[in-house]
Amino acid sequence: MAVSVNRRYSVYMPQPPQSARPERASDSFPPEESADGVDLTLIRWTLSLTPLERLELLQDWVDGLAELRRGRVEER
Repeated sequence: MAVSVNRRYSVYMPQPPQSARPERASDSFPPEESADGVDLTLIRWTLSLTPLERLELLQDWVDGLAELRRGRVEER
C-alpha cells in the first residue's frame, strides 16, 4: 500500500489515505471544530501519528523557530 506524503515540513509526514474514510451521512460526521474554536481535525491528525513522528514534527518546529531567532535583526 502506498502512503501519500505532504512535503510541507522538512520531514515527510504520512497522510491518512482518502479511501480509508468510510462513507457516512453528513450529519453523522464528527465536528471539525469544538465549541470554543479548536480545530479537531488537527488533533485527530496528530493523534494518528506515531510517537516518533510526533517528536520529529515538534523538532522541526523547534528548528524553524531557532532559525528565525538567529536570523532576526536587532532593533536599534
